[in-house]
Amino acid sequence: ARVEGGVGARVEVGVGVGVGVGVGVGVGVGVGVAVAVGVGVAVGVAGCGGGKGAASVVGEARVPESSVSRYLPLVDGNQWAFDAEDDETGGKGMFVTRVRRLPGARFSLMSSQGSHVLEVRADGILRENSKAYVLRAPLSVGAEWPGENGATVHVAALDRVVDIPAGKFVGCVETIEEASPLPGKNPARRVTTTYCPDVGIALMHAEAWEGSAHLGERAVLRSFGKPAELKFK
Repeated sequence: ARVEGGVGARVEVGVGVGVGVGVGVGVGVGVGVAVAVGVGVAVGVAGCGGGKGAASVVGEARVPESSVSRYLPLVDGNQWAFDAEDDETGGKGMFVTRVRRLPGARFSLMSSQGSHVLEVRADGILRENSKAYVLRAPLSVGAEWPGENGATVHVAALDRVVDIPAGKFVGCVETIEEASPLPGKNPARRVTTTYCPDVGIALMHAEAWEGSAHLGERAVLRSFGKPAELKFK
């Protein structure tokens, strides 16, 4: 299976339907469930001539304090490396995503496949284009909010323990985003995402159903943090 990954990666499902869900971990493994999960490499911030440049705006802007931010820490320069696997074929791959600060309380998330912009507000983190929340305060089991394309997100747990290549983490939040099928458009889909405090997305499982066919992909965090800098004498 051909594996493609990155924030916002979009691979067409075998039945001809693209599924885009989540926050930005773009995972596309062969079968083509595109998972937009939210962490990626930013393209630069464009500045205009004269006045204060984008760098100054970024430096002066204050990001609102939100209780959900520690579960998806958007820190300029941070990167996440994920292993990806196709549920049906077992095809494997990996991808690295990074985040870069933009003016205001916005963060650009991008890979070679495309980009997404998230905005931090006092009541949560949302996607700039759709205004759909990725995480919304207050987080409590059973809390829910509208997702993208008619989906609904609900909090399934606040105490998940995750033991993965990136480490063992406790007190993780699990959300489930589900959408019913739309005839001729999108299949039924579900994305289960685990966010760990001061880490970000640790696990993601994206699934879609078209008739009796099941398509699924998993992403598991391998490492996270600032990239290592190589210095040569």
